[in-house]
Amino acid sequence: MAHLKHAVTDFLKNYRSQLLTLAFIAQMLASPLADRHALVGGVLAFALMLVVLAAATFVANRKIVRVAIIPLVGVWLIARLLEALGDSSRFYTHLSPIVGLALSCAMLWAILDRFDHTPTITSSVIAEAFTSYLVIAIAFSQLFWILARIVANPFNQVIPSSQSSTYLYFSMITLSGVGYGGILPVDPYVRLIAALENMIGIFYVAVVVARLVSAYRPPDRGDTRNAA
Repeated sequence: MAHLKHAVTDFLKNYRSQLLTLAFIAQMLASPLADRHALVGGVLAFALMLVVLAAATFVANRKIVRVAIIPLVGVWLIARLLEALGDSSRFYTHLSPIVGLALSCAMLWAILDRFDHTPTITSSVIAEAFTSYLVIAIAFSQLFWILARIVANPFNQVIPSSQSSTYLYFSMITLSGVGYGGILPVDPYVRLIAALENMIGIFYVAVVVARLVSAYRPPDRGDTRNAA
């Protein structure tokens, strides 16, 4: 039993960044379910809060975590619970994307700051870079949600405020440069934001990810070949 516990601990320690990346992806895939059921959205928000706090403890600048991320996580969780349980006609039930945008920016700040102080590029660092890529998509989806509340007819179709997954979908295909064309920005300001996101996505992959991958060195596990 002790050997199994030690093996599990080592596995979690060695692959925690990869597991947290998978947790972020799972949360994003579950977002349509959260849109349909408010209570499920509240539960997923609490789970995401735990994921964010777990990630922030070791993949981010600790000072930024204490000053910005932890307070914003608390406020964001309250906003999500109000959204899930409160009266949808009240303004305070629609604050989670605004607080979420601030939280996403703080997470990006903390993670990218850590890249500058990472002496060795490992698979965990690359996983953290992919996590930050997902956070960029989430941040822009929250920004598009806010713009949709301010600008009249921002897209070629009406997207309800409750459909956060639709904004996330549009943000992901815009960031990746795919742009299927099902949802199109028609307002000139929203078009410029979408174009900016696309440029950031191209720059991130071409510069940040390419640099990390080129500098990656697999761990030295020793020479396993038998001596002649």
